[in-house]
Amino acid sequence: MKHYTFRYSTYATHRFTMKTSRPSVTQVIRDVTQRILDSLPPRWDGRVKTGLDIDEAQADLAVEVDTPTDEQILFAVEASRSIEPRQAKGSANQARLLARRLGAIPVVASSYLSPRTRTILEENEVGYVDTTGNIRLASTSPGLSILMTGAERDPWPRDSGLQSLRGRGSSRAIRAIVDFTPPFGIRELAAESGASAASLSRVSNLLDRDALIQRDERGSITTVDWDGVIRRWAQDYDQLRSNTPYRYLSPRGLDDIRNRLANAAIQYAATGAFAAQRFDPVAPARTATIYMQNPMEVIEALDLRETDTGANVLLLEPFDSVVFDRTLDRDGFITVAPSQLAADLLTGPGREPSQGEGILVWMKENESAWRT
Repeated sequence: MKHYTFRYSTYATHRFTMKTSRPSVTQVIRDVTQRILDSLPPRWDGRVKTGLDIDEAQADLAVEVDTPTDEQILFAVEASRSIEPRQAKGSANQARLLARRLGAIPVVASSYLSPRTRTILEENEVGYVDTTGNIRLASTSPGLSILMTGAERDPWPRDSGLQSLRGRGSSRAIRAIVDFTPPFGIRELAAESGASAASLSRVSNLLDRDALIQRDERGSITTVDWDGVIRRWAQDYDQLRSNTPYRYLSPRGLDDIRNRLANAAIQYAATGAFAAQRFDPVAPARTATIYMQNPMEVIEALDLRETDTGANVLLLEPFDSVVFDRTLDRDGFITVAPSQLAADLLTGPGREPSQGEGILVWMKENESAWRT
């Protein structure tokens, strides 16, 4: 039996009419119906299945698909106007219960499904489709896999509440929430970390909506999915755009930079692949990326040259002094905290994002070495 796999990027090419307000459930059902039918490969036919009602379980939408070999796949769709990440697991459970009663494959549909929501649905083995074109449909028998990408940001954002983790206050709050071990209250964490209570409160509310933290009845944070928080931060943060970069040449190479840093009385914190080598010796580094407070002091101490091409040193004027908080001394070489390093690598150039994945693995294996 053949297994069909289709992957598309559809947001720019698939028809998508921006509505001024979030679509209603009725509009969601109508739109995702067409999305599912349009996503089917050639010679596959689909149609809306009506009259499915078993044990009082009725799907918002059921689509039956005919394969070229006259086999059938039934998708039972549970639709909502909007689904936040913290609601995703409940929606997945409801969809699975419905599909099991109907002998179908469970699918969750909404106006928009965020990357975090889609991840939770996928982890719970439930398909999804939204009106912007994000689709994941899968069947093992007959074999079918359809993955299509639509919008990465909500076209109908909330009118209130923090929407982005971009900015100094949010980044400082993220670093505190990740670096400190829960449980902790907002005021307690603010006193320990130096982040403002207001920023911590706003960021915590966003992370709560994204199901990345858990809080008790008093509002204290009891659990932090720090890996997910760093990845969520990396959606808004960017190593080169969030900081101010200056490019220079070190004529004697990166080994000379390391030796000079070890003997120079300057404040610095290495990041990027240059720092990742201290956690994974195999990680290559062609550029020394360094946070510094005083550019002229660092340029003189490292004997750097201005250059238009061939730079091997990247000095970063930091978005906030938090990059110097909770640094690590790796054999006399100062690196940013692993949480900062992971975010820098995940949003860095070249092969750095893959090295960021390696740092996240190191963090999981050595949590006691970096969490306060």
